[in-house]
Amino acid sequence: MSSQRHTHQPLLGALFKLGSVVLLASMSACVKFLGQTVPIGEIIFVRGLIALVVLAVFAHRTAGLQVLKTNNWRRHASRALFGTISMFSLFTALSMIPLADVTAISFASPLFITILAMLFLGERIHAFRWTALIMGVTGVVIMISPHLALHDGNLLGVSIALSAAIFAALAMIVLRSMSQGEPAVTITFYFLLTATVCSLVTICWGWIMPSTEQWLVMLLTGILGVAGQLSMTYAYRYADASTIAPLDYTSMIVAVALGRLVFNETPSWSTWVGAPLVIVAGLIIFWREYRLSQTRYHVANDAV
Repeated sequence: MSSQRHTHQPLLGALFKLGSVVLLASMSACVKFLGQTVPIGEIIFVRGLIALVVLAVFAHRTAGLQVLKTNNWRRHASRALFGTISMFSLFTALSMIPLADVTAISFASPLFITILAMLFLGERIHAFRWTALIMGVTGVVIMISPHLALHDGNLLGVSIALSAAIFAALAMIVLRSMSQGEPAVTITFYFLLTATVCSLVTICWGWIMPSTEQWLVMLLTGILGVAGQLSMTYAYRYADASTIAPLDYTSMIVAVALGRLVFNETPSWSTWVGAPLVIVAGLIIFWREYRLSQTRYHVANDAV
């Protein structure tokens, strides 16, 4: 009983979750700063190398390096590949369009997860989630509508941000099909390893010798990224997903603030109108998933 009280601390979990939101949003700001002058592949390589070292040390100090062993290579490869494409797309979009716009578009990922689960996992979508999907898609269309003109230079950036959300959803679909016993640190390690190796290939397209300032920002990017991931891991250790997952959407506030303070960016009217629709749709889908999981839990207990 004392162990359960120790691990179930919702307030501490929420603080870790908010910390991860701030850390990962700050990492995105660093990527945006670097993306104007440093190749995206080079940024991902340095970030990945730092994160792999920190993650390996973390694994060694906690469960031991044997936690990185796996027999689930095929699903790890699929998840890592989709995640890597999503990361490349996300970092590229950050270098092209405002930070808040990229963040708002990334909120569409739960919508794509719902659609992909219906198409590939055979999950049924009832009226409740159809309503959320329609609301969310409407929000996405509103956000991207000002960029649909062919002469708009942001159209490519918006398209790449959408592809980042789609590939992130594909990675989550693969995660759903993976064994529940697969540790989060193992999944994260092989994703980072894949992203780092793939980013190294981009050296063929030309890397630059970073300045001292750029080296420091790249180092900060790696530290913020792995700190954000670890903070998120601890958040779900101390609190239920139903309690803290909605806090993801506070990243919009952080993104708007960083965009304004660091890059002098102001979100367009379409982002202010469309983003709340996407956020509400995501919360509805999450709440529905939570209710279904609770129903399955009670049915399983009754059967016992």
